Amino acid sequence: MKKQVATRFVIGAIAIVAMALGYWWFQRFVQDPDLGDFDSVGHVVAVNLTREGGRVVQFDEAGKEIAAPNPEKKVWDDRGASWSSDGQRVFISSNREQESYSIYRWNPVKNVVERRSKGSISQAVPWFSKQFVTADTQLGWLLAGGQILALDVRSGDTSQVLPQAMDRTTQGSEGGSIGAMSMYEKFGESFVLARPTNVEGYLYGLMRNDEGYAVILQRLGAEPESGMPYPPQEIFRARRVQLMTDESGTALVIIDGFQFPPNAEIPKEFIKDGKVVPPFFAAIYKLSLGALGEVQAQLVAAIPTNGKESFGDAALTSDGTKIAVVIGGRLEDNGFEPAGLLSMPFEENGGQKIVPLVQGAISSPDWSPDGSKIVYLKRDGQDVDVYRANGDGSGETRLSDGGNWSMPKFSPQVAQ
Repeated sequence: MKKQVATRFVIGAIAIVAMALGYWWFQRFVQDPDLGDFDSVGHVVAVNLTREGGRVVQFDEAGKEIAAPNPEKKVWDDRGASWSSDGQRVFISSNREQESYSIYRWNPVKNVVERRSKGSISQAVPWFSKQFVTADTQLGWLLAGGQILALDVRSGDTSQVLPQAMDRTTQGSEGGSIGAMSMYEKFGESFVLARPTNVEGYLYGLMRNDEGYAVILQRLGAEPESGMPYPPQEIFRARRVQLMTDESGTALVIIDGFQFPPNAEIPKEFIKDGKVVPPFFAAIYKLSLGALGEVQAQLVAAIPTNGKESFGDAALTSDGTKIAVVIGGRLEDNGFEPAGLLSMPFEENGGQKIVPLVQGAISSPDWSPDGSKIVYLKRDGQDVDVYRANGDGSGETRLSDGGNWSMPKFSPQVAQ
């Protein structure tokens, strides 16, 4: 008898768990009924900047164009596009329904584009990482109103990433609570992007200021005694800065026009004839953190202060083994004239092992997930087209047929 009761209890418990799981699935489906698996291996998404506005397009592995469906609104502008971390969906920053730019999700299986964010503040296209995906949520980090927010694409809610909100839990249609922005004033007026580091509890941030940009390190949480957020730490400052990370959180930082922090005490070796002489004009660094959050910087390549060259747009492979970077000439007005695309190992002194890839007015490179191919923009006359080549620069193919294209990105999906 006792055995029968125990058996019934176990069966009942299993049934309750099954019902709970089923109800959880029903809730998720009603909230966001997004179905269909999409094979995007080898696909590239890009934005065609037409006179009528930006238009998001995919190129499949064979080079065939797949255009996102048009909205009911007659005049609209797709400003940017990115892939979900699994390559199943494309996310678009667009004003398809209202004047401000919101986040839309393109499901190529159903050929449907639907709005996934809330609020009236314009939002830049989100950045996705496998680190942000759980059974319950799929997050994308985006820029809105000078802050970095985490968008839950299922619910449309956002939470504040940087500046660090005082309670770290605020959610809503427009973003989190106002963080301790006063702590960041000496670095910049607004954030541009944020990326996770290789150590949990720390973030890299890129801020814009009157003279250029600053890279900062932010420890999350609050100091035990004061209860105030940990103060941010400046790492680099320059006229132009690029910041990106690989899957492990190791960062690639490219500096163009090195700057010392304002009111900083300049080391004597960088003062000549009463003038400040920076250690270099442009540089490529590999950044990681030690176990206690200490910054570990390795110099990959550098261009001296009196050099006539500089670095342009760059890309880092997802495994962090190599980079592609545009090299070109410095212009008198602080401009840049691209000459070609190079690759090098992402390691200390990797610039000594440069491999030329392609020549021309190149910009916006992006590696395929396995690093075997690279996509980029090339200007030829009035046109800026999307090109694809093998990882060694061979087999260059033009994907687009004229126009003014931007933001080509490989799908992160890999063949199974």
